[in-house]
Amino acid sequence: MNRWIRLLLLSCALIAGGCATTQPPEPSASTARTVLYVDPARHDSTRFIAPPPSAEESRREIEAMLELQRQRTPAQAARSAADLEQSVFRFADVLGPRFTAQNLPLTAAFFERLYRTESAINKQGKTLWARQRPPVVDARLQPTTKYGSSGSYPSGHAAFGHLAGIALADMVPEQRARILERAREFGDNRVLGGVHYPSDVQAGRQLAVLIAVLAQQSPDYQRDFAAARTELRRALALP
Repeated sequence: MNRWIRLLLLSCALIAGGCATTQPPEPSASTARTVLYVDPARHDSTRFIAPPPSAEESRREIEAMLELQRQRTPAQAARSAADLEQSVFRFADVLGPRFTAQNLPLTAAFFERLYRTESAINKQGKTLWARQRPPVVDARLQPTTKYGSSGSYPSGHAAFGHLAGIALADMVPEQRARILERAREFGDNRVLGGVHYPSDVQAGRQLAVLIAVLAQQSPDYQRDFAAARTELRRALALP
């Protein structure tokens, strides 16, 4: 099944131009500079991401998603639904039972702020393009979980999963490969679950890289990252 999803995502990268559980409220513009690592008023992410594919290409994406739907197993559907939760602690299946919000308050706070940053930046593309979700376009799709009413492109889940994976891999480079593979699955599961086009996921990952580069220039990010890294490595008994 993963092979199918990756082929879809590769196709959609070429098409795109070269290449819920309760969530925290969106931050207001007035608090962006103090709450977020990247100020959305100063950075228009839609300048760096191609628009969504055409209606014809979107129909082809849906046909491929229907094939995935026919092949998915109950276990895959359940895992896809569980990944509705946009939480860094979904990576516990890589980092182990000590990786919990209760054990890691500084880590939890850092990734919460990173989530809010991603959400505010991602909203730019969702609002501009207002792409309808695949199940809205084609009723043959049977989602594994609920989905939001916001635009489909870029995928916020894919963006956060990849962004969190980048930061986690920097904190625990010993597990870099497994962390980034789990981040990839986080996005893939949105396609498998029938709630995002493959091109939504590809755009979300591109957005995550942009946010990571910008956020890492922030002194607030650097301070919070260092504190979270120390806390996390201590909890995992790493040097």
